[in-house]
Amino acid sequence: MKRFLSDFQTLFFPNTCCLCTKGRLRQEPFICSACLLELPRELNYRGKSNNTTNRIRGMFPFERGFSFLRFNKGGSVQKLLHLVKYQRKPDLGLQLGRWFASETLCWLDSTIDFIVPVPLHRERFKERGYNQCLEIARGISQITGHDVLEVLKRERATETQTHLSRWDRFENTLNEFVLTNPRIISNKKILLLDDIITTGATMTGSAVPLVNGGAVLYIAAIALTQDT
Repeated sequence: MKRFLSDFQTLFFPNTCCLCTKGRLRQEPFICSACLLELPRELNYRGKSNNTTNRIRGMFPFERGFSFLRFNKGGSVQKLLHLVKYQRKPDLGLQLGRWFASETLCWLDSTIDFIVPVPLHRERFKERGYNQCLEIARGISQITGHDVLEVLKRERATETQTHLSRWDRFENTLNEFVLTNPRIISNKKILLLDDIITTGATMTGSAVPLVNGGAVLYIAAIALTQDT
């Protein structure tokens, strides 16, 4: 009966792909299989010399870096992240985390202890109703089994950094994050997660208190921009 009602609903409200807007199967979450296959992946198999690691190298101590997708302005990855952040689709963030973990982070089982998402300021959280990085982290956790820790607090509600220069982005995140529970992350291997890496300013701002608290860091993001 439940299946019949679902099929009846689909007849009048068909499932469509978030990217191509064509029909998608019930078992295809948010985007169709064709669009999922066409999403531009990052080359994380290159180990410590991959693009994410190279972007962040020298900013703070970390072991390895990973990104799932390549972000280009006006592209499909930008559209997906826009839907998650500004169109109230936290479940899409959850699914992005599942895809990321399944394709790229499946080896993490014995490597890290916790996943720490980059936090939102309380005012931004109040506006949006959720933290997209936390939703992505929960999706990763569902695949890898690692606990998600919310141990970072954002002290200032900075404006969007989209139009800021590289230097201004770093100034904007200076002393922006604090660690709320240093004891729990001391000597632990942490996967620090953001939704997108551009200059690395936000990642650096959130990484510093974790490093100062004694954590060993791995870094990850759903997307890595192709120009900074």
